[in-house]
Amino acid sequence: MAEHTHRGETLSQELARLVESAPADQPLTLNRLLKDTGGRGLFLVVILLSLPFITPIPLPGVSTVLGLVIGVLAVRLAVELPPSLPPSLGDRSLDAGASRKVLAASVKLLRFIERLAKPRRSAWLGWRAVRIFNAGLMALMAFLLMLPFPPFPPFTNSLPAWSLIVLAASMMEEDGALIWAGYVLSVATAIYLVLILHVIEAAWHRVAQYFFGVLLG
Repeated sequence: MAEHTHRGETLSQELARLVESAPADQPLTLNRLLKDTGGRGLFLVVILLSLPFITPIPLPGVSTVLGLVIGVLAVRLAVELPPSLPPSLGDRSLDAGASRKVLAASVKLLRFIERLAKPRRSAWLGWRAVRIFNAGLMALMAFLLMLPFPPFPPFTNSLPAWSLIVLAASMMEEDGALIWAGYVLSVATAIYLVLILHVIEAAWHRVAQYFFGVLLG
């Protein structure tokens, strides 16, 4: 549990300890993971749920559900509520074997993130307005991740996912330098997806014009 967190322990060390010490037959849920990793667990869960989308090819359907979970956590962070999920989302048992493999693999990613992200130039990140802004930006990226894009435009999932990972890592480690990369990536993501939406809309308009032109002779 959160109160058992070792002082000075990095999140990757904490996660590795949880994976090693958790009984194999004990159900693992997102709410339990949030509780066992304390306040930093919110950023850990955001990173974990973003990992399936870091490849260029979109995963339609899955992104809607996981994006919703990330969005709920981001909104709770913005309004300063405890990091938890409604029972319908957070208390569902995850497959024990698969989830532990994912968590074990995530330890390696967290170690890499911890080498990049470190507390620096971070005093302003504690300002309430900045915390609300950062949480709102995460919620926006989660919303963009949820959008049901067709599978053919690349990066429609991966850009929001990478934005979420960088933002979450920066906020988790209180890195006031790295978070600017998260801001730039988030802006680029929004611009790219708006352009994709415009292209899709124009394509459907042309298809509709052609169809009705043929239909009406």
